[in-house]
Amino acid sequence: MTQLSDLNQQSITIIVIDDDKDVRENMVDLLSTQYQHIQEFDSPKPVLARLNAQSPVVIITDLRMPGGDGLEFSKKVNALDANIPVILMTGYGDITIAVEAMKYGVYDFIEKPVDTDRLLKSIQRAVDKRFLSLSLLHARQKLEEHQSIDQRIIGHCSMVKQLKQNLLKFAPMDIPVLISGETGTGKELVARCLHDYSDRSQGPFVTLNCAAIPDHLAEAELFGYIKGAFTDASSSRVGKLEFATGGSLFLDEIESLPPSIQAKLLRVFQDGVITPLGSNKEIHTNFRIISASKDDLRNHVSFRQDLYFRLQVGECNIPPLRQRKEDILILFEYFVRKNCDSFTITYSPLSHATEQALLNYDWPGNIRELINVATRFVINGCKDIDHALVAGNDLIEDAEMSLKQQVDAYEENLIRSKLSQHKGKVSAVLEDLKLERRTFNQKITRFQIITADYKK
Repeated sequence: MTQLSDLNQQSITIIVIDDDKDVRENMVDLLSTQYQHIQEFDSPKPVLARLNAQSPVVIITDLRMPGGDGLEFSKKVNALDANIPVILMTGYGDITIAVEAMKYGVYDFIEKPVDTDRLLKSIQRAVDKRFLSLSLLHARQKLEEHQSIDQRIIGHCSMVKQLKQNLLKFAPMDIPVLISGETGTGKELVARCLHDYSDRSQGPFVTLNCAAIPDHLAEAELFGYIKGAFTDASSSRVGKLEFATGGSLFLDEIESLPPSIQAKLLRVFQDGVITPLGSNKEIHTNFRIISASKDDLRNHVSFRQDLYFRLQVGECNIPPLRQRKEDILILFEYFVRKNCDSFTITYSPLSHATEQALLNYDWPGNIRELINVATRFVINGCKDIDHALVAGNDLIEDAEMSLKQQVDAYEENLIRSKLSQHKGKVSAVLEDLKLERRTFNQKITRFQIITADYKK
């Protein structure tokens, strides 16, 4: 079926329904001189099964047929979509039937033998009507998508605008999309939007963090296995690839996949089949692959380039928060208001000092860190920004803090800075700060630091 985005008047299909084969053939011969897409049926039943509220069709149907009543069929079409034009033909001219037909949304009523000129004019008007109704529907859908995406992905900087444009462009295309961005930038949110705005939105959205599964379990997790495939396989299990059939599969941190699994995954994309562990039976798959990586996979030393080119048909790049400074206050206020509603706390506008502190911070943990700080800000009564976040910022007077608070703020800021510098590698931070692991663990627990947020 033609997508609304590709619609033009010539793509509209004329459907002819008549139990008389000669009538159908003559009608098709007549219409084929002016229209590219024509389908014929001897009863209404199979037509109903093919229609939906966005079908780009105009229907011409006989009124009385052994396989179904044309008027009843028109009522059902009208209930499905009142904007699908239905033209009724009958050899039993009856003004009462005509009035009844118009009441149920029939576009026109033509008597047999058919006046060819009148029929062609009626069909062309019906085609124009259907094209206009679908064009308006498409325009409304695009407007709703843009309004929706602005509510789900907050931000107005040029890089985020480009991200939203790419997302809405790729979503209806059934192609692989690779999402790239640092930890905490919102890759899963973008993946979810790609699924929700696609034709697969009614299917499952299956997620798998490739870094969270041990290498020896990766194949079983992706491909599934049958009973007895290995020692602990007491029953069969469907893998993520099969479970995602009809929907989308989101593989986060795909750079973490072992090389052997990368090769098997490449075959799935090439052949469209999987073989569960312990089985010889091939299973056909039908899912859309959406992948994400915090690394640049082009020329990556441990990632197959042939797989990379399979995944990177469409690409969405999410900028880190430090590169979208104009969005920081918008994002922070959004999450503060959201938390205020959740905790039933009265919202207070941000002070100038707080705004400057937020803008002067580099946000190594990106959106995830910002949400954490916004939540702590609300819990503390929206009085002032967390001092630990802005330690050393001259816009907040150190005099407002006790000596212990200042020391804690300095320590937290230093640890966060070193974690960012060493990309979350704890051993390097310990060596740099000449710190014992036990002491380090105590401090990150006290300061609520998540080291995984700094891995890049």
